Amino acid sequence: MALMTLMRNRMHFVLWMLLILFLLSMTIGGLVGGANIIDEIFGRVNPADAIGVVDGTRITPDEFMRAVNQRMEQYRSNGQELDERQMHDIRNEVWDNYVQDILLYQKIDELELIASDDEILYHLRNNPPPFLLQNPTFLTDGVFDRAKYEQAINNPQGNEWVQIEQFMKNTYVPNYKLQQFIASSVIVTNHDVRKNYIKENVAYTIEGIHVIGLKLKDDIAEPTEEEIQLAYFADLKLFSKDETRNIRYVSWKKGPAKSDTARVKEEALEIITDLNTGSDFAKLANQLTEDPGNQATPDSGRGGNLGWFGKGQMVPQFEEAAFATNAGDIIGPVLSRFGYHIIKVHDKRQKNGKDELNASHILLKINMGSQTRESLRRQATRFSYDAEDYGFEAALDTHKVEAQKAIHLESLSISVPGVGFLRDVVQFAFNDQTEIGSVSDRLENDNFYIVAVLDSIIPPGTKPLEDVKNQVSRKVTSENQKTAALDLATEIKSKVDNGASFTDLVSDDRRLELVATDKKKLARGFNSIGRSHTLIGALMNSEIGDVVGPLETARGYTIVKLLAVASFDSSDFQNKEVSIYSTLINNAQEETFNTWLTELKAEADIIDNRKYYY
Repeated sequence: MALMTLMRNRMHFVLWMLLILFLLSMTIGGLVGGANIIDEIFGRVNPADAIGVVDGTRITPDEFMRAVNQRMEQYRSNGQELDERQMHDIRNEVWDNYVQDILLYQKIDELELIASDDEILYHLRNNPPPFLLQNPTFLTDGVFDRAKYEQAINNPQGNEWVQIEQFMKNTYVPNYKLQQFIASSVIVTNHDVRKNYIKENVAYTIEGIHVIGLKLKDDIAEPTEEEIQLAYFADLKLFSKDETRNIRYVSWKKGPAKSDTARVKEEALEIITDLNTGSDFAKLANQLTEDPGNQATPDSGRGGNLGWFGKGQMVPQFEEAAFATNAGDIIGPVLSRFGYHIIKVHDKRQKNGKDELNASHILLKINMGSQTRESLRRQATRFSYDAEDYGFEAALDTHKVEAQKAIHLESLSISVPGVGFLRDVVQFAFNDQTEIGSVSDRLENDNFYIVAVLDSIIPPGTKPLEDVKNQVSRKVTSENQKTAALDLATEIKSKVDNGASFTDLVSDDRRLELVATDKKKLARGFNSIGRSHTLIGALMNSEIGDVVGPLETARGYTIVKLLAVASFDSSDFQNKEVSIYSTLINNAQEETFNTWLTELKAEADIIDNRKYYY
């Protein structure tokens, strides 16, 4: 470790922030395992103690929320404003990272994958992590400059690298070794490389017939009740459901009132007065317009200028007022669906026999004012109080409002029909303290205030046939169409084998689609058929003149005749062989690792208490 110690003592580059960002996006470590013995005996975990548990390792609420806040701050530091849905997505993203990282750490410990000093140094030199490859200190014209990087490693002057060394030792190298361990079973043969080259580079010429299941719909009878019932009971697992809850709710849409329209109109009239008394239109436009297209650069605007435009390019109200105005005039306020416009016409002309204008405008949007917001908030609050005191039905009658229904809400639902994203109402419905008839406080999202009542609780079980009948019927119909397509394709294949031509068969049967002579590389897919792995395999094992099929496609079945195969370019293959092998092995290793990780998650004992928090 002497060399690494020397690097710590002499390193002079400050990489802390990039390292922190990388750690947040890649791993979250230092979790504490263990659980209360009583909770373990009864399979319980107090949500106050853990937002989740992954194979015995707890995710504490404080630690989780710190990670969430740090991730949100990353987005905000990039100038991105977050709405409720995005914040919810970030929380889920952090949760997924926690679960994955805990499972990986546990597997690394189980396999005793540790990093030696030599391995740390090797990876720093030859396989640096992405946050170092992307560090501006080591870039030249936006590209990683190995010479700069080598100079930094060979001539350290400070101790900032100690954190990088720890990261390499505890996270990066062990994770790399785990991926290599999982991917070690992946084999790509010379035959695989040759097949891939042929699919991507060798053109095949075919003709044929495509039997499309959907074209047979008129020949297929509607599924019988017996068929639907058999299909339903054959796939009961598909229709299992967790506990769901039904609510009713009253909503107050957040939006401008008539008073807001009048207020904005008054503002527009005041601006027009200023303009008529000598104020500069462009300066006021840059200060006041709410047209996002006015921003020319981060530091300057366009002065409201719209350039030259003809009829049909603007909203009707704007266009009608502008074209009726003389050059040099200022008019307004003109109301459109965007708000109130103050328009100045600079010039008029005719071009190609059509009238055009050069004009500027100031746009004032009609947004909900503070008084309107407070009025809606009070209405929702009063309704909530009355519903709590006198009952939901009585409050509906007193306030002269109607309720809407939201049925079959699940514990992890994130939206409510008619309202949109509103996780709070789902939390209310599934709160342990919420009973049937309970009324919520005033809840809100970006667009609505709402008050809800819990109507019913549907225990876990199987969705009744009545609720999924249409879904089952569509599946049966699709399967019947597929079967009919295979039967018809088999019949067609027999006729082709007996000398019938594809063209004659299609002309006699509207249900068939001709695949006219088509020359394509296999990876691209053929006309009508598209990409079909079964077709690709069959053609690669066929001789010119062979008729193959029926072969399954995404839409039905096909019968094709191989007419020609382009020559195999040995020189080109040799030039591309190494690159193809590299691509195939990397893709296969990534797929193998992802499959292994998916199975690891499926087998893990995960307790998810997120519903108690958001």
